[in-house]
Order: sequence, then structure tokens, then C-alpha cells
Amino acid sequence: MSRYAGFREFYEKELRADLEDIDLRRKEINRKVITILMITAAAILTEILLIPDDTGFPKPLPLILTFIAGMIVTGIFSKSFRKEYKEKIISRLAGFADEGLIYTPDGAVPQYEFVKSRIFPYSCDKYSGEDHFSGKLDKTEIVFSEVTAKHRNSSGSGSSQKDEYNTFFKGLFIIADFNKHFRTHTVVLPDTAEKLFGKFGQKLQAMASGRGELIRLEDPRFEQEFCVYGEDQVEARYILTPALMERILAFKKKWNTRVYLSFLDSKVYIAINMYKNLFELRTFKSAADYTFLEESMRFLTLLIEIVDDLNLNTRIWTKE
Repeated sequence: MSRYAGFREFYEKELRADLEDIDLRRKEINRKVITILMITAAAILTEILLIPDDTGFPKPLPLILTFIAGMIVTGIFSKSFRKEYKEKIISRLAGFADEGLIYTPDGAVPQYEFVKSRIFPYSCDKYSGEDHFSGKLDKTEIVFSEVTAKHRNSSGSGSSQKDEYNTFFKGLFIIADFNKHFRTHTVVLPDTAEKLFGKFGQKLQAMASGRGELIRLEDPRFEQEFCVYGEDQVEARYILTPALMERILAFKKKWNTRVYLSFLDSKVYIAINMYKNLFELRTFKSAADYTFLEESMRFLTLLIEIVDDLNLNTRIWTKE
């Protein structure tokens, strides 16, 4: 049975009244936000008209400061009902999806765990996240959250040095218990080289790893979608059984985006590219919109079904 069977009844009985209350506050706050934006626009226009062009005073400075002040104030107002929405609604959504799931709106998978996975070959110089879920689904411990990771590129030196931060990952990051302690590290990455360049792409893979040896597998469909690197050919093949490769292919098709996996210690780390914020209340749309909330529930269902998708509750191995 689907995890969201009976969700409509749950929505009507448990969520709708609170959503309508949040909606009233959202509308009231939006009126204040619109007023603040109008005052900000009027202030900027006044400054444009009153500040002379022929003075040594930098005319753009007060315009920029006024704009920033207006955005900060509107952000403070908007944050209040968004926080209430997450604490009252999304936390109960997590409990409906699985009673063992705990939701922390401002939490995130720790940066050290993200780096430890060794999925991405960049230094993680800026890191943030939100919407943290954790729990035990049957036999499997799992945590996941939205994550944004950035790498710093510097140019120049001394006082003229400029730092630019480039996002190398934005999406969902998941850590789940694999119930086996791996001696080495194995990583599964989206394969773009072979798709673009065929056999020549395989040579590029071997040259550009930086993560250990390129692991050759017997499933051509899997090798077309992914490339695998590891520190031990035998252990990598032991982990990536034909059944697991089939499940990873199905999982990638289900999400229809770039998927990365890392097997390290006794855990599987999964990174899913996604630029959409999944559990955010829309500023100018009704909080009580059932279709929107159902979409959030479906995404949450997809996330906790990872345990089933990768067959993590089947204890084939025991930890050594």
C-alpha cells in the first residue's frame, strides 16, 4: 500500500485548520511586506531626485543601502510564518510518512559527513543546509537534508585578491546504514564521458578519476549510466552485485536527475541533484492548497522509499 494512502483524510482532520490559520497570518504579513516594498521604492525614488549628481558624494550608496534595508525587513516578516509552517505542518507530515521520522527545520547533514563521503573532488568552502530528517526505518538508520556546497576560487593576491564561490552541489544528501563495514571506499558517479564519447570516454574515465581505480563491471547498461571508482576491485564488485546495480538503475530512472553514491565504512551516502526547495511555503499562494501539500508528501515518500529501493532492510551481510 502507498505510504500516502489516507493522506487526504489526514489533511482534512489534522492539518487543514492549522493551515488556514497560517494562511490568515501569511496574508496579513504579505500586506505588510507590500507596504514596506512601496515605502522602499518611494524612498529610493526620493533619493534619486534629491541627491545632486554634481557632488562628490557617491549617489548609488544610499540607494543600495535603502534597498538592502527593505529586503532585510521583508525577509524578517516572511520568515515568521514560514517557520510556523515547517514546525506545525512539515513535522506532522514526517510523522505521517513514518512514525520513526524526526524533522528539524533548521538542521542539516553535518559538513564533515558530506566531505567524508568523498563524492565530490572539491574543497567545501561554504556549506549550508536545511530540512533535516532522521530516523530508523525498520532496521535501517537514515538521515537526509537539503544541502548546498560551494568551492572558493581566488584570483589576484594581497589586497586585490577576489574570492568567488561556485556551487558544485545543490540537492538532497542522504546517509543510510548499509549494515556492512567496508574495508575500502567505492564511489558511483554519473557517467557523462562514456555517453558523450563512447569507448574514448572510457579512457577519459580511467585518466581522470582521482578516487582510485576505475572499476569495470559486467552490466553494460549500468556502465552507460555510471562510472565506478574504488580502492579494491574485489570489494567494489562484492558491493555492486547485479541485483544492486539493477536497483540503482531503477532508482536513477525514478528521480530522473544526476545521482551519486558512495560506500564507506558501514554506510551508503547518496547525493541527488535538485534545485527545487521541497518543503518551503510559497509566499503568495495559499498554505491550505491540498495539491501543493500532497506534492511535498510525495517527495518525502520518495526519500524514505530509498531504503526499499536499495533493499537496505535485507540483512545479507553482518558487520565485521
